[in-house]
Amino acid sequence: MVLPSGLALPPLEYTVALLAGTLVVTALLYALEPPINQRTVVALTPWMALGGALHAFHQPPIEAYRPVVTPLFGAPAVYLTTFVTLGVVWVTLTLFSVRRGHSETISRNLGYIGIGLLTVLLVIAVVMALESGLLGLIWPTIAVIVATVVTAVTVLVVALWRTPVVVRMRYAAPTVVFAHMLDGVSTAVGADVIGITERTPIPARIMEFAGTLPTAPYLGKGWLFVFVKLLVAIGVVFLLDDYLEEDPVEASLLLAVVTAVGIGPATNNIVLFLFSPV
Repeated sequence: MVLPSGLALPPLEYTVALLAGTLVVTALLYALEPPINQRTVVALTPWMALGGALHAFHQPPIEAYRPVVTPLFGAPAVYLTTFVTLGVVWVTLTLFSVRRGHSETISRNLGYIGIGLLTVLLVIAVVMALESGLLGLIWPTIAVIVATVVTAVTVLVVALWRTPVVVRMRYAAPTVVFAHMLDGVSTAVGADVIGITERTPIPARIMEFAGTLPTAPYLGKGWLFVFVKLLVAIGVVFLLDDYLEEDPVEASLLLAVVTAVGIGPATNNIVLFLFSPV
């Protein structure tokens, strides 16, 4: 068991529509072959975060969607919904950019659009959360700041230790580390401060073990998960360093998937924390 609890397929007609949309945009992207490199990993990151935020609006206490679209934003349907939306935008940008001879702008514009959509959704979440007061902003803000600081220190240390690795992966490395640090820190905050039960078995087991250690009364149980996430992120950076040189397209796509595993759940946590009573 490695998948979170609560996963459920939407009704058949929604499933068919999402799968069909996924196949169509995947085929179009495969045919158009937009440039894929480290910058693409960065550009895709706000879209991955957008998926996590969209799913948060599906969960209690928000539950903001109308019944007709609600099945599109449950798990795992929200991943396909986000991908189809991303794919349509990506295909459109590729067609216009290639026609104008500016294919180098595709990733940049894709990232800008993703940031814009994510910003709008986060602003809506904050405005809704402020109806209950300012306290909901405290822990999401702390989680983002701590994750940013840990990422900066980690990248600096790795750069001093293995400078060529960070030079080659100057875009992907900070992105991967930040995604997993935000996931780790937000999960720790949820477990130790807000009292949220972790739905994914592996993090739950790690924190359950940390709760049995002598450090539990002082550090809580989430610190071990943060440490594990940090090791995993650094390990991925080192393991894919040579692969990125050999096959930048496949390695960049793999780095994007690794980033998604971190930033999606992290953003989901952050949005839900806005509505936490703590």
